Amino acid sequence: MQWMVLLLVVLSVVAARDKRDIEHTPLHKRNAQNALLDVRDTHVSFSHSEFAYDDSVKVYANTSKITNEEAVEITWKNPAASLFDMIAIYTPPSRGVKDYLDFRYVSDTKGWQKHQGVFHEILFNMRADYEIRYLAIDKHQKATVKASFKISVPDNEPMHGHIAVTSRPGEIRVMWGSAKSDKPRVKFSQSPDLQNPMTALATTTTYTADDLCGARANVTDPVMYQDPGFFHTALLTDLKPGVTYYYTYGTNKATSKTASFVGAPYPDAKVAVTKFIGYGDMGVYYPPYNGDSMGAAGVTHNLEQEAAKGLDFILHFGDLSYARGRGYIWDQFMTQMTSVSEQVPYMVGVGNHEYDHVSGGEKDPSGAPDNGFRPQWGNYGNDGGGECGVPTSHRYIAPDNGNGVFWYSFNYGLVHVVMFSSEHDFRPDSRQYLWLEKDLKSVDRNKHPWVVVTSHRPLYTSQDQNGDHVVGLHMIMALEELFYTYKVNIHLSGHYHSYESTCAVVSGDCVKPGTGTVYIVVGTSGHSLEQQAYRPYSWSKYHNCEKFGYQRMTANTTHMHVEFVTAPNQEVLDNITIPVWDESATKREFKRR
Repeated sequence: MQWMVLLLVVLSVVAARDKRDIEHTPLHKRNAQNALLDVRDTHVSFSHSEFAYDDSVKVYANTSKITNEEAVEITWKNPAASLFDMIAIYTPPSRGVKDYLDFRYVSDTKGWQKHQGVFHEILFNMRADYEIRYLAIDKHQKATVKASFKISVPDNEPMHGHIAVTSRPGEIRVMWGSAKSDKPRVKFSQSPDLQNPMTALATTTTYTADDLCGARANVTDPVMYQDPGFFHTALLTDLKPGVTYYYTYGTNKATSKTASFVGAPYPDAKVAVTKFIGYGDMGVYYPPYNGDSMGAAGVTHNLEQEAAKGLDFILHFGDLSYARGRGYIWDQFMTQMTSVSEQVPYMVGVGNHEYDHVSGGEKDPSGAPDNGFRPQWGNYGNDGGGECGVPTSHRYIAPDNGNGVFWYSFNYGLVHVVMFSSEHDFRPDSRQYLWLEKDLKSVDRNKHPWVVVTSHRPLYTSQDQNGDHVVGLHMIMALEELFYTYKVNIHLSGHYHSYESTCAVVSGDCVKPGTGTVYIVVGTSGHSLEQQAYRPYSWSKYHNCEKFGYQRMTANTTHMHVEFVTAPNQEVLDNITIPVWDESATKREFKRR
């Protein structure tokens, strides 16, 4: 273990130097270095503005009413169009001229010199109507509204449906959002046409700007805080294993399309196979930030196909939407995942971009002291944009055996899954560590021979990122013996936007398969890939920083088959077979090198 202590000292010095360099870098350059966006992203400032409608200027859409995620064709005409004139999108319509949600320069449309053009947008139901405005921009940056067109959205549309398992057999939790809270409920049945349905009433929550820990998240603005509406949760009980259930969610006035799921197996049932998928670090594939998450579309499309073939659950261990305080990106992400998360339990954990904050700690729903876990050797910053887990914890309700969405566990078929938070204190004697030890100790390996532990940040990784590497080494020192003692088969993580797998590892050494934990980093589900070099560690067996993809796992009673599947091409680039834990070979005492 001396090698690890020495490396920690060296890397801590390097990380401290890097931190000082960042702190003394001008803000605009610092944001570029850290891939953090300014408080208002890609915004054009106006010297002043006014409304002066001109009958010769037109802007209109092919529809005046939309539902969520609807493609809209926008047409503009102006005989005096200039290079920097803009088509700006507002929601709600009462916004001031400078407070737009998004914009396009008219000169971005083909043939704009002919004084007219067409472009296409996908609009989302953000629980408020839209207004499209033509802004004429003069040489002094004065913005004049010359024409406008309004588009309405339904005020009771149920959206963003997703399901999750609970800590009890025979249950599924259905969650969704809407603009109103008007007796929300789920109707479900074993009949595809919902004959003789049962009804589960929902509970409702929401949050305001005052509930968030800091900026950007608590700044009322179209691209930061905008009223998120209401979040509804209905608990479906007495479900039979292996039975397909059909359901709708909403109210008596507005309901979703019919979706379906399969009831989870009971703990005592004999299960032949459990199949699931895991990944981290996705983001959204819609403009304007799809350039940051170029792989999200391919991965989501693959997930739809995987779900159609049959999938027990999905694990997304942190860095979900990359909203980082921009509320409308949460709307995009929840919409993006609906086709998958309505039919397969979608189990999430928090990453640095959902949680890490530097102020407002008294509002942190996880109950962490001060402003969260901030050890001197760590690189925990303000990566959550002031959210501190509030938007995540309202949208996703986790099993109730831990600390909400921050750490929890569940059983499904042959597998026991633990989602723990690397953004919270994981050291021995911490609240989370004591919970984790108790949870691992309680697993019945006769019923659940496979233990899968996830966190956002990795323990073992050889990719050369100094600050994160220091955190990983501290995680090894805190958690590896616990994993060995309670026979954790596999640890899954993201954070690094790349893929890497190890041999079965104990204290930095490769050991016989089935006698140590296999560590896999799979932060490749959409966000920009990171292509730093790799250090030559003997336990690193395969790595790839050029392909987007996800981890597909199939477990039976004797082996777990683990594959890294690329998106969108569905190539299998890494293929591992892990045997069940060999009890006879692991009775020796854990020793650090």
